[in-house]
Amino acid sequence: MRSERTFRGMSNPSRRAVLAASATALSLPFIGRASGQAQWPTRVVKVVVPFAAGGTTDILGRLMAQRLSEEYGQQFIVENKAGAGGNLGADYVTKADPDGYTLVIGTPGPHVINQYMYKNQPFDGAKDLAPVVVIARVPNLISVNLDVKANTLQELIALAKADPGKLSYASPGTGGTGHVATELLKSMAGIDLLHVPYRGSAPALTDVIGGRVEISLDNLPAALPYVEAGKLRALAVTTAKRWPELPNVPTVAEAGVPGYEASSWFTIAAPVKTRADIVAKLNRSANTYLADKDMAQKMRKLGADPVGGSPEEMATLIADENVKWKKAIEFAGLKPEQ
Repeated sequence: MRSERTFRGMSNPSRRAVLAASATALSLPFIGRASGQAQWPTRVVKVVVPFAAGGTTDILGRLMAQRLSEEYGQQFIVENKAGAGGNLGADYVTKADPDGYTLVIGTPGPHVINQYMYKNQPFDGAKDLAPVVVIARVPNLISVNLDVKANTLQELIALAKADPGKLSYASPGTGGTGHVATELLKSMAGIDLLHVPYRGSAPALTDVIGGRVEISLDNLPAALPYVEAGKLRALAVTTAKRWPELPNVPTVAEAGVPGYEASSWFTIAAPVKTRADIVAKLNRSANTYLADKDMAQKMRKLGADPVGGSPEEMATLIADENVKWKKAIEFAGLKPEQ
């Protein structure tokens, strides 16, 4: 009762002081949590690239990791986990702690296509990965090794029709856009090509250049250096419009397959329960880089068109692309391979 009488007998300023002190004490745990959130990252962040080093996913992943390391003063380390069309690395990330210290560079394969290409898909690319940002859209390029007697896509189609099943094409992996886009081309052009899957763009392109495989349909950033070096012959880009850096290379539609279009895109994603403040922080940083004139110019020179946008816009893209690639897979008659 003494405590009650003493409290009631206090002057108004004293009572306000006690109440203020009590409010401050009660708020300390919340302040600590907010401060902890603001401090992310405080250690190394792993950026998983679900394909081999040297491909477009790897190139863009390292570019983004470098900028994030510079901004936050913590290392964003790229780790290549190739296999199963990107499923191996993406699945690793879906099962990682959602603490902001494990990210993945996503592609249409793990996000969308692989659910239709693998019988035992270990995760749901739309539900088990939290969208962060779309890094870039990327054309695919159809190219051939220098021994192939075709200087145009029409000549390549004629060769394939003259000897069905003899010509082979390399893809960075089963279920990737290179695989599905080539199968779509086969269906629309009425040709038969042998699929040779690899564990990434670099080994696939190496074998095309070496003559062990005749054709490549791969992301432009991965193939462009070899075209510029005179080691591959570019025949067509798979987008609806020509790529500005290759003004003399026609689109597939222009080259004789009307209505054909199949491009790729690349994202940053995180485990699905990653804190919203971390996702928002990463999104703001990525958008800043992608809007930078020098960064955008560098990406376009590599063969990528920077995108950016909100996590919600990335989720919408994935939903739209799911419809698109499902139709393409059905049209091409593709079935799960394993």
